[in-house]
Amino acid sequence: MQPLADVALVQALERHSGRAWPAAEIVRLNGWELRLTPGSRSRRVNSLTPIDPVPGQFAETLALARVLCGQHGLTCTVRLNPLAGEEPYRILTEMGHSEADTTSVRVVALDGTAPPPSDVTLAEAPTQDWLSGMAAAGAETDERAVIARLIQAVAMPQAFAIRRDANGKAVSFGRAAAADGVAGLFHIATAPDLRGHGHAGAIVAGLLAWSAARGARKAYLQVVAANAPALAVYDRFGFREAYRYAYVTL
Repeated sequence: MQPLADVALVQALERHSGRAWPAAEIVRLNGWELRLTPGSRSRRVNSLTPIDPVPGQFAETLALARVLCGQHGLTCTVRLNPLAGEEPYRILTEMGHSEADTTSVRVVALDGTAPPPSDVTLAEAPTQDWLSGMAAAGAETDERAVIARLIQAVAMPQAFAIRRDANGKAVSFGRAAAADGVAGLFHIATAPDLRGHGHAGAIVAGLLAWSAARGARKAYLQVVAANAPALAVYDRFGFREAYRYAYVTL
């Protein structure tokens, strides 16, 4: 079980990210959100996530979630953030399950953000160039249609960033969604053979500049805790860890 440093911040970011990368269907169960998106491998939109869980109800909540996941043809996955409390950890451990794929949620203040790099283009809607390139860079080409549907369901201003090489080829991508003074960064991806050349950093700079211009006072992103190259990029912008979450797949 993780210590709770700032309950209000965790809840705010969890609610914001749930709107900025929305599941196709959400079922609310005893203060948990069961996020269901058949056709997507993204566990953020296919997991049982605590928002304001009712104590003593996790066993019942998990049983209901497993039934609903089965009805949708989905594996039941629990997303354990610091809001979960001790009960889910105890029950899942007794069932023989363990956590995997720990993810760091990192936050940065946007005071005095620099203007976007001149070689990063920003659009208010996803172009085919952005969608195709991002999906290919992130090995998600087969999910391009479902990604497009989820993005269209986002009810807050968005920016879609592209960085091109000297030949005009799109090589790096990212998305931001801003509301209520907060911006979330998503889908940051660079073509595999071009990583390590500063492309992702330029995308982040462009999205932070856009976010600040839209009135966001802070920005957050989510990154696998073991992804050292990505962490190094985000650290340079001042992102610092607010909390972690992990997945338990049943």
